[in-house]
Amino acid sequence: MIRGFISRIRQFMIDTEHAATRPRYLGEVISQQAGEDNGWHTHEFGQLISASYGSMYVGTANRVLLLSPAMAVWIPPDSDHWLRYASSNEMLYVDVNREEAGYLGMSPRIMGMTPLLSALMLATLPKASSSRPKHHTDALHDLLLHEILAARDVPLSIVIPQDRRIHGFAEAALANPGSITSVDAWLADAAASRKTIDRLFVSETGMTPSRWLRHARILHAISRLAAGEKVTSVAFYMGYESSSAFSYMFRRTIGVSPRDFYS
Repeated sequence: MIRGFISRIRQFMIDTEHAATRPRYLGEVISQQAGEDNGWHTHEFGQLISASYGSMYVGTANRVLLLSPAMAVWIPPDSDHWLRYASSNEMLYVDVNREEAGYLGMSPRIMGMTPLLSALMLATLPKASSSRPKHHTDALHDLLLHEILAARDVPLSIVIPQDRRIHGFAEAALANPGSITSVDAWLADAAASRKTIDRLFVSETGMTPSRWLRHARILHAISRLAAGEKVTSVAFYMGYESSSAFSYMFRRTIGVSPRDFYS
């Protein structure tokens, strides 16, 4: 709690700096412990975030995104969001000034990490750039911009339904999908018929309850894999009888196996 408060104070101090003096990209490495969070807030600048290890959830107005070492997340200026650290981690936060952020889009997105993108983000750290000539830094920033724009989008976000009849069930599933034995058991106490619940999920998220739950399981599984857990351990935690059944579901949803995802 104290660390989260200090983090919010830090962000307030950063946000009150003169925007005109903010460089195009400026990186900072920060470590957090599992369970810590940073509540709803905004920045007058954009942020590009990557994970050295561990994972975290990024919540926006109606969507939750997952960040792990295989990807990076873009948060535009003035985008209300929260951060929740699913595991102990080390994150690289790259602040992007408002003018540069205009080229990167005004919607949050998750993109696949590449060796070049990782190296360019690390090059924004003050220690790495302090002795570098300006024209060199400008060239690296130009290349970083192009690499961000060219990065492939990764489907690791999920829409949180807002209707009160299903919102609580979605929040509970996202927090601990491994405790849910079946879709019927998950929705047994809903204050509406199953037909209505199905219709609400499709209307608000574009997914049936079973597909939404499968996607929530994938996000949670990736956060545990990012924390260093074995595929077999994660599979059993998620309620699968075998790692092969879990890997099949993972591949069906993401397009690659759990091991290939982090290779």
